[in-house]
Order: sequence, then structure tokens, then C-alpha cells
Amino acid sequence: MPWTELSHLLDQVDKTNYWKQTASSFTDWIKANAEKLGNKESTLWRYLVVGRYYHDLRKQFARVKLEYPPLLELPKHVSPEKLELLSKLGRVTPKDFFEKLMFDVLDNEITRDDIREQWKAFRPALKGKTSRGRSALIPMVNLKNKDEFRSVREALIINALKAYGSSWLGESDAKMYEVKMHVKVPLEAGERGVRILDAVVLYKGKGDTSLEVHIIETSPSFSIYSVSKVFHSLSGYCDYLWIAVHKEAEPIINAQSISETYPAYIGIIMVDDADISVVRKAAPCDKDYAKANELLKVLLLKESR
Repeated sequence: MPWTELSHLLDQVDKTNYWKQTASSFTDWIKANAEKLGNKESTLWRYLVVGRYYHDLRKQFARVKLEYPPLLELPKHVSPEKLELLSKLGRVTPKDFFEKLMFDVLDNEITRDDIREQWKAFRPALKGKTSRGRSALIPMVNLKNKDEFRSVREALIINALKAYGSSWLGESDAKMYEVKMHVKVPLEAGERGVRILDAVVLYKGKGDTSLEVHIIETSPSFSIYSVSKVFHSLSGYCDYLWIAVHKEAEPIINAQSISETYPAYIGIIMVDDADISVVRKAAPCDKDYAKANELLKVLLLKESR
């Protein structure tokens, strides 16, 4: 039986109190019938929860419900795993971003792994908050909170870097273009702890070109960063250093604010829902090869886990 039919069946058993005929509770009914239904108890609960989530989703987007088929008519490529990830992303992503994501799932334009990568980018905005228990409140991002707002904007930027590929670096069909997010590197000698880089892009163009390492730092506004030794320290790890800003910061992007706030070698890119544009090109950094090698070691370890 397809998971959608199982979900619908379980929902009807619960809502009509059919379970009362043979069990003392709905939970006991599932436990007693899991083997007959060919699944583990945990899997049946998962199907039920995800099916109900999709039903609520159709009501939420009632204005476009023609694009959201009923649960029993969902295409086979819409798996419960994809919907489960979507339910998490729905707590943290902007509505228009989420709606496009849902359409991509229905049209089979996105893989489960791609959705999981998006969840990795947005998850930090929730700061570990999870929903526990059937009656618990579902944690949502509060965009009025400065830190949570910045975290969501960071996730939108990182997802755009992944989605739109390497064209902003000059070649849309580069030999290598990989985006690594939240990369930890050691601090300078004498300092404690680690520094977390928002994103690191590994880029290799066509032809006989060398691998380039680009560090991307995100910011909702130029005022949040001050020109300090941090920029000089970061430049030692990479070939190019960039500041990425979301389109909502456009009113404050001008030649004067850029020149006054950031050193000339730092590049500026603007990200929106449709493109990545280069506001100012980055100049080659004065790379420290010891630090650069340390970053590559961190990336190799991150990849091997």
C-alpha cells in the first residue's frame, strides 16, 4: 500500500474512533496492527504526521490548491522524507521561498539530498529549538529577533550560492564549484577557540587553471561589520574574500559606503531570489600558505565525515 493510502487510512481510523472496537487507545491500535500493515509503529506514525501536515499545507495555500493535489493523488516522487524536511523548512523560510520549494518537490525538480542541504543552511536560525510531543508548540523563527533575522538571510544567501552556480565567478560551466557552509578554522596564535566562516567556495575554471578558494561572509547591512584585523586574518586563508548581502540591503549599497566600510580587495556580491550580481570584484588576497593549507585540511576532514 502506498504511504499516502496508509496515512489516509490511519487518519480515518483515528478521527472516526474505529480503533475503539479493538483497542483501548489509538496508540495501542497502531501497535497491534503495525505488522498487518507491513510497517514499524514509528513508520506508521511518521506517515500519519506527514499526511496531516500536507493536508494542512493545502489549506494554507488554498488560493493555489489546483497545484497541490489531494494526498491520495500525490505523485510517487513526493516521499514522506521530502515532506518531513519541508515541514521543518516551513518553520524558518520566508513564505515565497517555501512556496517555490514546494512546487519544486511536486514537479520533481529537487532531490531529497538537495532539500536536506537547504535544511542544514536554515536550521541554525532555530537555535536548536525542536517540537517535542504531540501537544507541544512548534518552534518558529521570529524575524523581529535580530540574530534570527540575520541567520535566515545568511541561509538565503548560501542557498543562492549553491543554486545559481559559478556564473558570478565568470564561468557557468566551471570544472569545479562547491559551496561549503559553516567551516570552522583555528584562531590566530594566542587566541582561543575557532572562527566559523559563513561559506567557503571551491572554484576551478575551464582550461589549465588552479583551484581557487573563496571565503564568503554574509551580512544583512554594512553597518554590522567594522573594518578590523578580522578581515586581514580571513584574507590569509583564501585567494579571494567576499561580502555577500541580500537584496533588501540594496538601498545602502553605493560606492561611498563600500569604499568607506571595506578594504579595496574585498569583493561585494548581492543576492536575490533570481540571481547573484557582482557589485565590486574581489582582488587577490595576500594569502598565507600555512593558513590556507590549514583550511584545506579542515575541508578534507569535513568531507570525509
